[in-house]
Amino acid sequence: MDTGVRREEVLRLILCQLSAYGFSSLSQAIATHTGVPMTADSNSRLEELVSLGLRAEKGQAAAEDNARTEEAMETEGDDKSMAGDDDSFTGTALDLEAPRRGLTASDVPDYRLWYQTTHKGIATTAGFSNDGRYIATGSMDASLKLIEVDRLRGPSAEPAGPDEKPVIRAMYNHELGITGLAFHPNGLVLASCSSDRTIKLFDLTVVRGKHAFKTIQDNFAYRSIAFHPSGEYIAAGGDAPEIRLYDVKTSQGYLLGGDAHAKSVTQVRYSNTGSLVASSSSDGTVKLWDGQAGKCVRTIADAHGGRAVTGVSFSKNRKYLLSTGLDSRACLWDVGTGRLACAYEGAALESLSARAVFSFDEAFVMAADERSNSVVTWDAQSGELLKRSAHHHAAVTWIEPAPNAHAFMSCCADHKIRYWSPEPAAN
Repeated sequence: MDTGVRREEVLRLILCQLSAYGFSSLSQAIATHTGVPMTADSNSRLEELVSLGLRAEKGQAAAEDNARTEEAMETEGDDKSMAGDDDSFTGTALDLEAPRRGLTASDVPDYRLWYQTTHKGIATTAGFSNDGRYIATGSMDASLKLIEVDRLRGPSAEPAGPDEKPVIRAMYNHELGITGLAFHPNGLVLASCSSDRTIKLFDLTVVRGKHAFKTIQDNFAYRSIAFHPSGEYIAAGGDAPEIRLYDVKTSQGYLLGGDAHAKSVTQVRYSNTGSLVASSSSDGTVKLWDGQAGKCVRTIADAHGGRAVTGVSFSKNRKYLLSTGLDSRACLWDVGTGRLACAYEGAALESLSARAVFSFDEAFVMAADERSNSVVTWDAQSGELLKRSAHHHAAVTWIEPAPNAHAFMSCCADHKIRYWSPEPAAN
């Protein structure tokens, strides 16, 4: 059948869609086999075309399916639409209504230090690619490092030695310290933000590329960035009270409308479908934004007793939002109602870098204790403090969990970044 569509056009759509889903290695393999050039500029156009085709086949208008979601997201009182009406995620996810698992300290992975390397300044932030193959780290020395996870362990399942050289690239393009970073969903682009008021995009397909191919600049220092799951937009927050969205292709910026924060924004995060954006602020509030309409749909005032809120993170099923505050608590909020669902206490969370995170399977919540320089692990369902582990020699400034395994990266005030993982299972 002659559809009038060239083979290369179809293959390029397939490559871009695979990359957008996080299968960058598979996409690269297909590109090599077919001879179709791979680009860093991927998108979800194929998914959109398939969706439109299916709707047309059923005789439905393309906009009909989106109408219910948009209307629901604009209605704050519709608990179901805000929380659970999202069946795109089918993996393991936190559910407080499920039977309690009764986790104990013995269930917490026995984390072992596998690798460490040093920046010239305080290590400030880290992030994993969606497929867990790469880690990027940033520092107050304005540098970025790209690390290949498979090189973090030697061939005999021992910590990586000097011959493994896990750091495969260092990037220098910022003028001031790195405050946040994010991998594009396709794994081919790394974005970083800085106190120098810029967001920079690095093409990871360029061999030895140390400089950004694109710079987005505004009039405030950035603290946090996040890619929309499509990879087409970047949400950003910083010393200004508003949330910005930037078009990745054009660099055009947009303000999220409505009820802005009163003080600086400490972190921004998308839900896994991009339908919601969460933000935390020094003003003590947490806000939820409609990711499509750009409007504030819920404000959790005094989320941490009026103290600054330093971080936010969605659960995979979008039912819950985890926040961290300078009241030394991590709080789990029901997205649908805005009510507190669980609290995690027992760690000193006293600086603006304090952040609690979910383990990859959401069985645990983890945070760095700033007094003992250790990592505290709680049962995510019950809030029970289970264990203190991964002891450091200086204050931990950031922990970042792996997306597909019980492992995490820590950044530290002693300039070091460290990779922690349990012993491999015995054969």
